[in-house]
Amino acid sequence: MPNKTTVLMLTAATALGIGAGVAANAAIGGTSTPQATARAAIGGAITPHATAAAVVKANGAVVRSTGVTAVRRIAIGQYCVYLEPNIDATKTIPVATKMWGAPWSATVLVYSGNTACGTGRHVFVGTGYTTGGAHDVPFHVVVP
Repeated sequence: MPNKTTVLMLTAATALGIGAGVAANAAIGGTSTPQATARAAIGGAITPHATAAAVVKANGAVVRSTGVTAVRRIAIGQYCVYLEPNIDATKTIPVATKMWGAPWSATVLVYSGNTACGTGRHVFVGTGYTTGGAHDVPFHVVVP
């Protein structure tokens, strides 16, 4: 059985470790850090959490989503992902990836500017194969 000195030392070490972890977390994610200021100054991207996300089948059907009002397949391998009115995708950095089960040679690209979907609150997702050409591929898309 540990004596009182050992218990006290372990308790103090644990408290210091927890305190250091909290301080490090605040330094990394806090809004007053130079890194956070620099991120906001470069393009004004807002990325504290996902404001929109969707799992989309190759035919354009939405499996599940949040912040997404619709997905429309406009051509082979081309999808318009429409967002809620309060989400401005041009101020974020959207990310898209192929879904599990898609061919290894499948590739997914995402763009939030002026596209075949028009202007406004949407992102464009293009899918295909690295071996060439557009193909319908299931994907995930996240708009931070």
